[in-house]
Amino acid sequence: MILGIIDRGWFGLVPLQAHLVICGFPRSGTTLLQLMAETAYPRARSFGRERSGLGAAQRHLPGRWPLIISKRPDDIFWVDEIREMYRARGTRTRPRFVVCVRDPRAVLTSIHNNEPGQYYVSVERWRAIYDHYRYVRTFDDIVVVEYGDLVLDLPKVQQDLEAATGLKPDRPFADYHNAVPGRFDVGALNGVRPLDPANLHKWKEPRHRARIQQLLRELPELPDRLIEMGYEPDAQWVAGYV
Repeated sequence: MILGIIDRGWFGLVPLQAHLVICGFPRSGTTLLQLMAETAYPRARSFGRERSGLGAAQRHLPGRWPLIISKRPDDIFWVDEIREMYRARGTRTRPRFVVCVRDPRAVLTSIHNNEPGQYYVSVERWRAIYDHYRYVRTFDDIVVVEYGDLVLDLPKVQQDLEAATGLKPDRPFADYHNAVPGRFDVGALNGVRPLDPANLHKWKEPRHRARIQQLLRELPELPDRLIEMGYEPDAQWVAGYV
């Protein structure tokens, strides 16, 4: 018997093709995860910058790559359309959606790199993404990646994405900062460096206190959302912002 795929490798008599669609909350590690994936899978069709999953599939299918990697946070709103496009093409390839999430307080206190003093994500945008996140996470082609796992348990993230694509990476995800593809746009990362656990709690810095108080007024459901998402056991943390 001749196997079409040997040792889960890249090439065989029957090419194994997958599309990794990275999406989710802005400022939750989507660009970082894209860099990790593109570094780990150098022979994938990738773009080095933001690209819609629907556009990537329309342009590059059928293709000669065993893997396509695309990243756009707002693709969380296009999961159904991307999935349906693959069905309509009649291909055996199925997209795998990687939904990045992060503590809402960290997302909503992230300051825009190009606009000092301006917060990157509005309450309205966060709320819209959260509502859709609750919908898409119920499907079996969804892999949820929490920012904390990128920082503290990267081998698990690599294992999850390896299982989702069926492809063994050429190099470990943790080696991303040593082999950045030359065409990769690192602007959103504000520099490429090793992972820093201190980033998990930057929202607690005094400079964000007024922003957190504003969020509690404009997003009164925030304490409940934090409990639902597993970031807090209760609402006692709010007392520090009264």
